[in-house]
Amino acid sequence: MIDVVAVLRPEDVVVDFLSVLDPARGREVHLLVADRGTYLKLPVGVPLAGRLAPLAELLATSADGAKPFSPGAAADAIALETGDVEATVWTHNPADSRERRGRWGLELAGLVRRAPVLHAVGDAQWFQWVTDTDERLSPALIDAKLDFVNTHGTDLLGLDEEDENALLTGKVHSVERFFGSTPDERARLFALMGSMGENAALVTDPWEFATSPYELERLDATVAWVRSRLDPAAGRVIEVGACEGALTSRLVAEGYSVDATEPNQAFYERLREVRGDVRVHPHSYEDLTTTRRLTGSAYLLIEMLYYEQDLALLDRFPTDHLFVAMEPVELAARTWPSGWSVEQQVELVAPRFEPVVGGRAYLRKRGSRGVLLRRR
Repeated sequence: MIDVVAVLRPEDVVVDFLSVLDPARGREVHLLVADRGTYLKLPVGVPLAGRLAPLAELLATSADGAKPFSPGAAADAIALETGDVEATVWTHNPADSRERRGRWGLELAGLVRRAPVLHAVGDAQWFQWVTDTDERLSPALIDAKLDFVNTHGTDLLGLDEEDENALLTGKVHSVERFFGSTPDERARLFALMGSMGENAALVTDPWEFATSPYELERLDATVAWVRSRLDPAAGRVIEVGACEGALTSRLVAEGYSVDATEPNQAFYERLREVRGDVRVHPHSYEDLTTTRRLTGSAYLLIEMLYYEQDLALLDRFPTDHLFVAMEPVELAARTWPSGWSVEQQVELVAPRFEPVVGGRAYLRKRGSRGVLLRRR
Protein backbone atom coordinates (compact mmCIF):
# COMPACT_ATOMS: atom_id res chain seq x y z
CA MET A 1 0.00 0.00 0.00
CA ILE A 2 1.30 3.45 -0.97
CA ASP A 3 0.14 6.79 0.41
CA VAL A 4 0.73 9.64 -2.06
CA VAL A 5 0.61 13.14 -0.57
CA ALA A 6 0.22 15.57 -3.49
CA VAL A 7 0.31 19.23 -2.46
CA LEU A 8 1.33 22.64 -3.71
CA ARG A 9 4.10 23.55 -1.26
CA PRO A 10 6.53 21.67 1.02
CA GLU A 11 5.06 22.92 4.30
CA ASP A 12 1.59 21.68 3.28
CA VAL A 13 2.71 18.09 3.82
CA VAL A 14 3.56 18.78 7.46
CA VAL A 15 0.76 21.18 8.28
CA ASP A 16 -2.13 19.11 6.90
CA PHE A 17 -0.82 15.56 6.32
CA LEU A 18 1.72 14.74 9.02
CA SER A 19 -0.37 11.78 10.21
CA VAL A 20 0.03 10.24 6.75
CA LEU A 21 3.82 10.41 7.15
CA ASP A 22 3.71 8.59 10.50
CA PRO A 23 6.01 5.53 10.14
CA ALA A 24 3.69 3.64 12.52
CA ARG A 25 1.26 3.31 9.61
CA GLY A 26 3.73 0.91 8.03
CA ARG A 27 3.29 2.27 4.51
CA GLU A 28 5.49 3.55 1.75
CA VAL A 29 4.86 7.26 1.25
CA HIS A 30 5.29 9.28 -1.93
CA LEU A 31 5.48 13.07 -1.80
CA LEU A 32 4.57 15.22 -4.77
CA VAL A 33 5.30 18.92 -4.20
CA ALA A 34 3.88 20.73 -7.19
CA ASP A 35 5.56 24.13 -7.04
CA ARG A 36 9.01 22.53 -6.64
CA GLY A 37 8.37 19.99 -9.40
CA THR A 38 9.47 17.27 -6.97
CA TYR A 39 8.39 13.64 -6.55
CA LEU A 40 9.94 11.75 -3.60
CA LYS A 41 9.62 8.12 -2.51
CA LEU A 42 9.95 7.29 1.18
CA PRO A 43 10.24 3.53 1.87
CA VAL A 44 8.47 1.88 4.79
CA GLY A 45 11.54 1.81 7.04
CA VAL A 46 12.30 5.55 6.94
CA PRO A 47 11.72 7.15 10.39
CA LEU A 48 9.74 10.40 10.73
CA ALA A 49 12.87 12.57 10.96
CA GLY A 50 14.09 11.07 7.70
CA ARG A 51 10.73 11.76 6.06
CA LEU A 52 10.73 15.40 7.18
CA ALA A 53 14.34 16.12 6.17
CA PRO A 54 13.73 16.39 2.41
CA LEU A 55 10.74 18.65 3.05
CA ALA A 56 12.94 20.95 5.12
CA GLU A 57 15.44 21.03 2.25
CA LEU A 58 12.70 21.87 -0.25
CA LEU A 59 11.33 24.62 1.97
CA ALA A 60 14.79 26.16 2.15
CA THR A 61 14.93 26.39 -1.64
CA SER A 62 13.09 28.76 -3.92
CA ALA A 63 10.50 27.66 -6.46
CA ASP A 64 12.20 29.95 -8.98
CA GLY A 65 13.53 27.93 -11.88
CA ALA A 66 11.62 24.78 -10.90
CA LYS A 67 9.36 23.11 -13.42
CA PRO A 68 6.14 22.80 -11.43
CA PHE A 69 3.69 19.94 -11.80
CA SER A 70 0.36 20.73 -13.40
CA PRO A 71 -2.55 18.64 -12.08
CA GLY A 72 -2.41 16.56 -15.26
CA ALA A 73 1.32 15.95 -15.01
CA ALA A 74 0.90 15.12 -11.32
CA ALA A 75 -1.79 12.54 -12.07
CA ASP A 76 0.46 10.98 -14.73
CA ALA A 77 3.42 10.86 -12.32
CA ILE A 78 1.32 9.23 -9.60
CA ALA A 79 0.08 6.58 -12.02
CA LEU A 80 3.61 5.89 -13.25
CA GLU A 81 5.32 5.80 -9.84
CA THR A 82 2.69 3.69 -8.04
CA GLY A 83 2.21 1.26 -10.92
CA ASP A 84 -0.01 -1.66 -10.00
CA VAL A 85 0.40 -1.19 -6.24
CA GLU A 86 -2.72 -0.18 -4.35
CA ALA A 87 -2.50 3.49 -3.42
CA THR A 88 -4.41 6.35 -1.81
CA VAL A 89 -3.88 9.96 -2.88
CA TRP A 90 -4.09 12.69 -0.24
CA THR A 91 -4.49 16.28 -1.36
CA HIS A 92 -6.04 19.68 -0.70
CA ASN A 93 -9.69 20.48 -0.03
CA PRO A 94 -11.54 22.05 -3.00
CA ALA A 95 -13.10 24.39 -0.43
CA ASP A 96 -9.76 25.49 1.00
CA SER A 97 -9.93 29.26 1.46
CA ARG A 98 -6.57 29.53 -0.32
CA GLU A 99 -7.78 29.46 -3.91
CA ARG A 100 -4.68 27.89 -5.49
CA ARG A 101 -4.84 24.96 -3.08
CA GLY A 102 -8.58 24.61 -3.57
CA ARG A 103 -8.23 24.55 -7.34
CA TRP A 104 -5.39 22.01 -7.07
CA GLY A 105 -7.55 19.70 -4.95
CA LEU A 106 -10.45 20.06 -7.38
CA GLU A 107 -8.46 19.45 -10.55
CA LEU A 108 -6.07 16.76 -9.32
CA ALA A 109 -8.85 14.64 -7.82
CA GLY A 110 -10.65 14.67 -11.15
CA LEU A 111 -7.56 13.40 -12.99
CA VAL A 112 -6.19 10.72 -10.65
CA ARG A 113 -6.68 7.25 -12.10
CA ARG A 114 -7.67 4.17 -10.09
CA ALA A 115 -6.58 5.41 -6.67
CA PRO A 116 -9.12 6.86 -4.22
CA VAL A 117 -8.55 10.48 -3.22
CA LEU A 118 -8.90 11.95 0.27
CA HIS A 119 -8.93 15.68 0.97
CA ALA A 120 -7.58 17.34 4.10
CA VAL A 121 -10.05 19.82 5.57
CA GLY A 122 -7.14 22.28 5.66
CA ASP A 123 -7.88 25.99 5.90
CA ALA A 124 -11.65 25.89 5.44
CA GLN A 125 -12.99 27.38 8.63
CA TRP A 126 -16.21 28.74 7.16
CA PHE A 127 -17.71 25.28 7.48
CA GLN A 128 -18.02 22.46 9.95
CA TRP A 129 -17.05 19.26 8.21
CA VAL A 130 -18.53 15.79 8.12
CA THR A 131 -15.34 13.81 7.58
CA ASP A 132 -14.49 10.18 6.84
CA THR A 133 -11.20 9.92 8.75
CA ASP A 134 -9.95 11.94 11.71
CA GLU A 135 -6.41 11.53 13.00
CA ARG A 136 -5.69 12.92 16.46
CA LEU A 137 -1.95 13.51 16.54
CA SER A 138 0.08 11.98 19.35
CA PRO A 139 2.15 14.34 21.54
CA ALA A 140 5.25 13.18 19.64
CA LEU A 141 3.70 14.06 16.26
CA ILE A 142 2.50 17.44 17.54
CA ASP A 143 6.01 18.17 18.80
CA ALA A 144 7.42 17.20 15.42
CA LYS A 145 4.95 19.42 13.59
CA LEU A 146 5.64 22.43 15.79
CA ASP A 147 9.40 21.89 15.63
CA PHE A 148 9.26 21.75 11.83
CA VAL A 149 7.30 24.98 11.40
CA ASN A 150 9.33 26.79 14.11
CA THR A 151 12.65 25.67 12.63
CA HIS A 152 12.01 25.70 8.91
CA GLY A 153 8.95 27.92 8.51
CA THR A 154 10.22 31.06 10.21
CA ASP A 155 9.53 33.24 7.17
CA LEU A 156 5.99 31.84 6.88
CA LEU A 157 5.31 32.48 10.57
CA GLY A 158 6.16 36.13 10.06
CA LEU A 159 3.89 36.74 7.06
CA ASP A 160 0.91 39.05 7.24
CA GLU A 161 -2.28 37.21 8.19
CA GLU A 162 -3.80 38.03 4.80
CA ASP A 163 -1.05 36.13 2.97
CA GLU A 164 -2.36 32.71 1.92
CA ASN A 165 0.95 31.08 2.89
CA ALA A 166 1.05 32.54 6.42
CA LEU A 167 1.31 29.87 9.10
CA LEU A 168 -1.36 30.82 11.64
CA THR A 169 -2.62 28.94 14.68
CA GLY A 170 -5.80 27.80 12.97
CA LYS A 171 -3.84 26.31 10.07
CA VAL A 172 -1.52 24.10 12.13
CA HIS A 173 -3.86 21.31 13.19
CA SER A 174 -3.58 18.94 16.14
CA VAL A 175 -6.34 16.81 14.59
CA GLU A 176 -6.03 16.17 10.85
CA ARG A 177 -9.37 15.52 9.20
CA PHE A 178 -9.99 13.95 5.80
CA PHE A 179 -12.90 13.18 3.50
CA GLY A 180 -13.59 11.69 0.09
CA SER A 181 -15.71 13.36 -2.59
CA THR A 182 -17.63 12.83 -5.79
CA PRO A 183 -16.93 15.02 -8.84
CA ASP A 184 -20.10 17.02 -8.21
CA GLU A 185 -19.24 17.53 -4.53
CA ARG A 186 -15.76 18.76 -5.42
CA ALA A 187 -17.09 21.24 -7.94
CA ARG A 188 -19.72 22.54 -5.55
CA LEU A 189 -17.26 22.92 -2.70
CA PHE A 190 -14.91 24.92 -4.91
CA ALA A 191 -17.79 27.06 -6.17
CA LEU A 192 -19.00 27.76 -2.64
CA MET A 193 -15.61 29.12 -1.62
CA GLY A 194 -15.61 31.25 -4.77
CA SER A 195 -19.11 32.58 -4.15
CA MET A 196 -17.95 36.20 -4.15
CA GLY A 197 -16.25 35.84 -7.53
CA GLU A 198 -16.27 34.17 -10.93
CA ASN A 199 -15.64 30.66 -9.57
CA ALA A 200 -19.19 30.44 -8.23
CA ALA A 201 -20.50 29.96 -11.76
CA LEU A 202 -18.57 26.71 -12.32
CA VAL A 203 -21.66 24.77 -11.27
CA THR A 204 -25.37 25.40 -11.66
CA ASP A 205 -27.22 26.60 -8.57
CA PRO A 206 -24.07 26.98 -6.43
CA TRP A 207 -26.05 28.33 -3.46
CA GLU A 208 -28.60 25.48 -3.70
CA PHE A 209 -31.57 27.81 -4.13
CA ALA A 210 -33.58 24.95 -5.59
CA THR A 211 -33.10 22.55 -2.68
CA SER A 212 -32.14 24.46 0.48
CA PRO A 213 -35.07 24.91 2.89
CA TYR A 214 -33.47 28.12 4.13
CA GLU A 215 -33.03 29.57 0.65
CA LEU A 216 -36.51 28.51 -0.46
CA GLU A 217 -38.03 30.24 2.57
CA ARG A 218 -35.91 33.35 1.95
CA LEU A 219 -36.90 33.60 -1.71
CA ASP A 220 -40.60 33.07 -1.01
CA ALA A 221 -40.54 35.63 1.81
CA THR A 222 -38.78 38.14 -0.45
CA VAL A 223 -41.43 37.82 -3.15
CA ALA A 224 -44.23 38.10 -0.58
CA TRP A 225 -42.63 41.25 0.80
CA VAL A 226 -42.32 42.87 -2.63
CA ARG A 227 -45.90 41.83 -3.47
CA SER A 228 -47.19 43.45 -0.27
CA ARG A 229 -45.62 46.80 -1.16
CA LEU A 230 -45.70 46.98 -4.96
CA ASP A 231 -48.54 46.16 -7.34
CA PRO A 232 -47.32 44.30 -10.45
CA ALA A 233 -49.43 46.72 -12.50
CA ALA A 234 -47.20 49.62 -11.37
CA GLY A 235 -44.64 48.80 -14.06
CA ARG A 236 -41.50 46.81 -14.68
CA VAL A 237 -39.17 45.96 -11.81
CA ILE A 238 -35.42 45.91 -12.22
CA GLU A 239 -33.73 42.97 -10.49
CA VAL A 240 -30.02 43.71 -10.10
CA GLY A 241 -27.66 40.73 -9.93
CA ALA A 242 -30.32 38.13 -10.69
CA CYS A 243 -27.84 35.24 -10.88
CA GLU A 244 -29.63 32.26 -12.49
CA GLY A 245 -33.15 33.58 -11.94
CA ALA A 246 -34.38 31.87 -8.77
CA LEU A 247 -36.06 35.10 -7.64
CA THR A 248 -36.84 36.22 -11.18
CA SER A 249 -39.03 33.20 -11.91
CA ARG A 250 -40.97 33.76 -8.69
CA LEU A 251 -41.56 37.42 -9.56
CA VAL A 252 -42.86 36.46 -13.01
CA ALA A 253 -45.18 33.90 -11.44
CA GLU A 254 -46.61 36.72 -9.29
CA GLY A 255 -47.41 38.74 -12.40
CA TYR A 256 -44.43 41.10 -12.49
CA SER A 257 -42.70 42.24 -15.65
CA VAL A 258 -38.97 42.01 -14.93
CA ASP A 259 -35.77 43.45 -16.31
CA ALA A 260 -33.18 41.07 -14.83
CA THR A 261 -29.49 41.97 -14.94
CA GLU A 262 -26.46 39.70 -14.46
CA PRO A 263 -22.87 40.56 -15.48
CA ASN A 264 -21.45 37.05 -14.94
CA GLN A 265 -21.56 35.45 -18.40
CA ALA A 266 -22.32 31.91 -17.22
CA PHE A 267 -25.11 33.06 -14.90
CA TYR A 268 -26.40 35.36 -17.64
CA GLU A 269 -26.81 32.46 -20.06
CA ARG A 270 -28.73 30.44 -17.45
CA LEU A 271 -30.84 33.48 -16.57
CA ARG A 272 -31.96 33.70 -20.19
CA GLU A 273 -33.75 30.39 -19.73
CA VAL A 274 -36.34 31.95 -17.40
CA ARG A 275 -39.67 32.07 -19.20
CA GLY A 276 -42.30 34.81 -19.05
CA ASP A 277 -42.24 38.58 -19.25
CA VAL A 278 -38.51 38.88 -18.62
CA ARG A 279 -35.89 40.95 -20.39
CA VAL A 280 -32.33 39.90 -19.54
CA HIS A 281 -29.36 42.28 -19.56
CA PRO A 282 -25.62 41.67 -18.93
CA HIS A 283 -25.32 44.88 -16.90
CA SER A 284 -23.49 45.37 -13.63
CA TYR A 285 -24.59 47.54 -10.73
CA GLU A 286 -22.28 50.27 -11.99
CA ASP A 287 -23.58 49.97 -15.57
CA LEU A 288 -27.12 50.58 -14.36
CA THR A 289 -26.11 53.92 -12.85
CA THR A 290 -24.33 55.23 -15.94
CA THR A 291 -24.73 54.03 -19.52
CA ARG A 292 -27.26 51.20 -19.09
CA ARG A 293 -29.95 52.79 -16.98
CA LEU A 294 -33.28 50.99 -16.96
CA THR A 295 -36.52 52.67 -15.95
CA GLY A 296 -38.89 50.81 -13.67
CA SER A 297 -41.32 51.05 -10.80
CA ALA A 298 -38.68 49.74 -8.39
CA TYR A 299 -35.16 48.38 -8.26
CA LEU A 300 -34.51 45.14 -6.36
CA LEU A 301 -31.06 44.69 -4.82
CA ILE A 302 -31.54 41.35 -3.11
CA GLU A 303 -28.55 39.77 -1.35
CA MET A 304 -26.07 41.50 -3.62
CA LEU A 305 -24.67 44.58 -1.84
CA TYR A 306 -21.74 42.60 -0.42
CA TYR A 307 -19.19 43.62 -3.05
CA GLU A 308 -18.17 47.08 -1.77
CA GLN A 309 -20.44 48.88 -4.20
CA ASP A 310 -20.54 52.64 -4.01
CA LEU A 311 -23.90 53.35 -2.35
CA ALA A 312 -23.81 56.96 -3.55
CA LEU A 313 -24.63 55.56 -6.99
CA LEU A 314 -28.10 54.63 -5.75
CA ASP A 315 -29.11 58.23 -6.43
CA ARG A 316 -28.67 57.55 -10.16
CA PHE A 317 -31.19 54.73 -10.38
CA PRO A 318 -34.24 56.06 -12.30
CA THR A 319 -36.79 54.96 -9.71
CA ASP A 320 -38.28 56.15 -6.44
CA HIS A 321 -38.28 52.73 -4.72
CA LEU A 322 -35.43 50.42 -3.78
CA PHE A 323 -35.98 47.00 -2.22
CA VAL A 324 -32.74 45.94 -0.51
CA ALA A 325 -32.16 42.67 1.36
CA MET A 326 -29.04 41.51 3.20
CA GLU A 327 -27.97 39.66 6.29
CA PRO A 328 -28.93 41.89 9.27
CA VAL A 329 -25.40 42.67 10.49
CA GLU A 330 -24.28 43.78 7.03
CA LEU A 331 -27.46 45.76 6.48
CA ALA A 332 -27.03 47.61 9.76
CA ALA A 333 -23.53 48.64 8.70
CA ARG A 334 -24.79 50.41 5.56
CA THR A 335 -25.35 54.17 5.47
CA TRP A 336 -27.86 55.14 2.80
CA PRO A 337 -27.44 58.32 0.74
CA SER A 338 -29.29 61.33 2.13
CA GLY A 339 -31.66 61.33 -0.81
CA TRP A 340 -33.35 58.15 0.46
CA SER A 341 -35.49 57.46 3.51
CA VAL A 342 -36.24 54.08 5.07
CA GLU A 343 -39.94 53.38 4.62
CA GLN A 344 -39.97 49.83 6.01
CA GLN A 345 -37.79 47.12 7.50
CA VAL A 346 -38.87 43.49 7.59
CA GLU A 347 -37.33 40.21 8.75
CA LEU A 348 -37.40 37.80 5.83
CA VAL A 349 -35.76 34.70 7.32
CA ALA A 350 -34.05 33.96 10.62
CA PRO A 351 -30.50 32.59 10.91
CA ARG A 352 -30.08 28.83 11.07
CA PHE A 353 -27.55 26.07 10.61
CA GLU A 354 -27.93 24.08 7.41
CA PRO A 355 -26.08 21.27 5.63
CA VAL A 356 -24.52 22.04 2.24
CA VAL A 357 -23.19 19.92 -0.62
CA GLY A 358 -25.24 16.86 0.25
CA GLY A 359 -24.32 17.02 3.92
CA ARG A 360 -20.55 17.05 3.42
CA ALA A 361 -20.40 20.19 5.56
CA TYR A 362 -22.69 22.58 7.38
CA LEU A 363 -22.65 26.26 8.22
CA ARG A 364 -24.68 29.07 9.71
CA LYS A 365 -26.88 30.89 7.25
CA ARG A 366 -26.99 34.41 8.63
CA GLY A 367 -30.58 35.45 8.02
CA SER A 368 -31.98 38.12 5.74
CA ARG A 369 -33.61 41.47 6.46
CA GLY A 370 -35.33 43.68 3.92
CA VAL A 371 -35.39 47.45 3.82
CA LEU A 372 -37.58 49.49 1.48
CA LEU A 373 -36.03 52.82 0.56
CA ARG A 374 -38.08 55.69 -0.87
CA ARG A 375 -36.58 58.69 -2.62
CA ARG A 376 -37.11 61.85 -0.59
